[in-house]
Amino acid sequence: MGSALGNANEAFRRAVSVPSSQIDLLSASLLIAAGEYPDMDFVAERGRVALLSERVQERLPRRHGLFDAIYALNDVLFTDLGIRGDRKRYYDPRNSYIPDVLDRGLGNPITLSVLYMEIGRRVGYRFQGISLPGHFIVRAGHGVESIYVDPYDAGGLLSRRECVGIIQTAVGKPGRRAAPMTAEEAAPFMRPAGKRIILRRMLNNLKKIYLDSGDHARALRVTEGIRIVEPASWHNLADLARIQMELGRFDAAAETLSTYLERAPRDHDLESARAALSELQHRVVIERDSDAETGAAGTGGPIGESPRNQ
Repeated sequence: MGSALGNANEAFRRAVSVPSSQIDLLSASLLIAAGEYPDMDFVAERGRVALLSERVQERLPRRHGLFDAIYALNDVLFTDLGIRGDRKRYYDPRNSYIPDVLDRGLGNPITLSVLYMEIGRRVGYRFQGISLPGHFIVRAGHGVESIYVDPYDAGGLLSRRECVGIIQTAVGKPGRRAAPMTAEEAAPFMRPAGKRIILRRMLNNLKKIYLDSGDHARALRVTEGIRIVEPASWHNLADLARIQMELGRFDAAAETLSTYLERAPRDHDLESARAALSELQHRVVIERDSDAETGAAGTGGPIGESPRNQ
């Protein structure tokens, strides 16, 4: 893979075409950034992370353990570099791109966690992502010996009880004082997240940011990325069809909506989707007939740049 990537989407597709456990999480995360920055030097960005790993390695004592690794990681990332969670502009899309996080020293929970996990792995320690509702942290160890680290909070340690509290706050019903969540109730939220889940969550964050800001061209790019990571997600197909319609890509929207109807649960209300598909197909036929008439009149030609190139 060269320094500059010609087609980040295709490179990303290749990166995630392997089983989840074999995905190179750093490479896939950088390829998400390459979609935003097509001239990004991929090799150089990987090199930056490798250099940080070397700095962490140098901080480790000759005989070291997990707490030594956590201390060294925190020292390099949060003390030396001053990286921190962006609490003022949490939804700034730059917080989701690793090169921007390293440049600006600001990130969101999941991107900071990916950096933490990947640097930790390079110095011989396995950290796993924990996809809490509304938050993302990392875990090292197993069972009662598990250690929870919050990279968004400068590598602060969390007890299991504090993690359960985060879950309860996120999923509890507003206005009601609920009984404390039991360990059994919290367990499904505390399982390690696979690499596909991590990548999907990174992309979902960006999709929400771009849709909320009305940037449909960028929303299209990351929604197509989610489709690569998780082709069977009918929720994402519904979003993709809506975005394609917003951008006037009616032929593509009709194809996406057809796939959505094939994959959505039978007990889901599909009537509105069928009606929208029928209208789209009718519109596509009209536009093709119009294009054919225009071509016959000798007035065919380019119709302008793609929204992604404007």
